[in-house]
Amino acid sequence: MPHCILKTTAKALLGLNLAALGHLRHGRVSKFVQACLSALSAARFPLPTDNLPIPSVPLAELLGGKEVEITLKVRSCEEGVLPSEQAMALASLLVAAQPRAVLEIGTFMGATTRLMAENCHGATIHTVDLPLDFSLNDAPSGLLPKDDFQLISRRVVGRDFVGQPCAVRIVQHHADTAEWDFSAAGAPSFFFIDGSHTYEYCRNDSDKCFALCRGKGVFLWHDCDHDHPGVLRCLCEWRAMGRDVRRIAGTPIAYWKGA
Repeated sequence: MPHCILKTTAKALLGLNLAALGHLRHGRVSKFVQACLSALSAARFPLPTDNLPIPSVPLAELLGGKEVEITLKVRSCEEGVLPSEQAMALASLLVAAQPRAVLEIGTFMGATTRLMAENCHGATIHTVDLPLDFSLNDAPSGLLPKDDFQLISRRVVGRDFVGQPCAVRIVQHHADTAEWDFSAAGAPSFFFIDGSHTYEYCRNDSDKCFALCRGKGVFLWHDCDHDHPGVLRCLCEWRAMGRDVRRIAGTPIAYWKGA
């Protein structure tokens, strides 16, 4: 059985509850799995972060004494969508940086895309996600290994910003970043990397973003935690190259700024 299926099955069993069993009893298997995963996400206690190989830093220190004002909609927990306290950290750093262009890897429902567009009115937000007709069965075998298949299967790309006023400053790209020409995003100086969380994709996306801005930009990575060893491995390699990647205290968001 593929590792991705084993991982999803394990998560579903950990989130098993009576409400989810109701879906299973009526033959709604996909809703059963989704209910289990949602229950696990809502109930999970964060794993200790003091033994992560990426040192932490307070958000206030990264802001450098700046006071920023952000617009933030507090919302209920949804798997794959940035929790409100993490969205606050992202929006604060974005407003402090005031980039003219942003590149987001991993649109998903578009909640984070909308957050950035509504908080940085002078910026164009480029966001990339897999093609709408993407199928794991049709994916070329030569591309990099993916994960998060349960999220890919139920995504509604851009759901949260389509039809909103901020959408005029959002450019949606549909591509696999393993073979995408990153120059299509122009010249961004702020990056939010939250695509596939395998080591291969995190390294591919990070290195291509670095090349795009020639190392002069603000980088944020989501899921810098024990659950995503591929992300940790990539960021540890960046630190070994002299790039002082750090984790925003109290979050699984990693940060680095190139001069």
